[in-house]
Amino acid sequence: MHAMQFSLNNNWIELSPETQAAVDRMGPFSQHALFLLCCQQLYQSQGGTPPDANSPLATDGYTIARNLIDQNDIAKMRAMIDTALDRESPPFKPTSEDPGFNIDWREKDKLDAAKILHKAFSGTVENIIQSYLGSNFLIRTVTSGRLFPSKRQTVSYQWHRDSEVPHQIHVILYLTDLSDSHGTTDILPIPETKAIAGAGYDFPGVADRKSDLTAECEKAGCAYAPRRVEAKAGDALIFTPNRVLHRGVQPIEGARDAVLAVALPAPMPWALTLQHNFSRMYLTKHLLNVATDPFAGYFPKWLVNRMPQWVRQFSMLPPDWGPGANL
Repeated sequence: MHAMQFSLNNNWIELSPETQAAVDRMGPFSQHALFLLCCQQLYQSQGGTPPDANSPLATDGYTIARNLIDQNDIAKMRAMIDTALDRESPPFKPTSEDPGFNIDWREKDKLDAAKILHKAFSGTVENIIQSYLGSNFLIRTVTSGRLFPSKRQTVSYQWHRDSEVPHQIHVILYLTDLSDSHGTTDILPIPETKAIAGAGYDFPGVADRKSDLTAECEKAGCAYAPRRVEAKAGDALIFTPNRVLHRGVQPIEGARDAVLAVALPAPMPWALTLQHNFSRMYLTKHLLNVATDPFAGYFPKWLVNRMPQWVRQFSMLPPDWGPGANL
């Protein structure tokens, strides 16, 4: 057993040979947990604070930030979606199986979106994320698109948790007002999600996802009381998708426009990576980040087919790690 040793090289974490050898024997979830610890230690050495156990992301798994961008920026992002739809050949036609359209980003779109994301994340959002992680972070990937009405629920609109690293954070920046008829999001906070997981609804297979968890809540001894997100265009839902049950509420009429940004720990401030990550950041579909190597700049590495028990039990770290990550 030894304590992890690392340094900063070209603004990224570089492990000592002994620590790297230990890391090479780890599975993907443990590697990501260790990377978070490295980022936390570096952040604190630079004057940052440890993770706040009382932050809303830690206690509830979600929070809402208001008035992050103005009407001009909202209009710019919605116009990007309109223009991207106009470019589609053949034209995009939403179906019950595929009711959502995401932008195929042009270089100009990326530049404009980066400016708007900088406004959206500066201040409130960065403070929420840094308080929860106790480290710097980066915006790993971004999608933007329009969700059309659908006559039937797709699997993303049934109750689920994402099979991702537990410290991954999603920021949904809404470009349209939310409502029961125009689409929104439902959340079950961490305490209720834990109880429901204990009752057996614990990362069910896609075919076993449900839209009503009344029976599971009765078994768990908790009320079935989904929190429906109420937000205006320019507001954002910030949540931990591995740690809270969530589901989209599809529009009945109109459409829901939004930007989805995925945040993960990083050794350098998010605003710096925002400037340099254009080629890999803006996608039509988000990646499975647990399948990447965080020590190699989140480069794809793994084929992941198993989630360790400590993640299922809502821990952020493996149980056998000592103080300072004795490996």
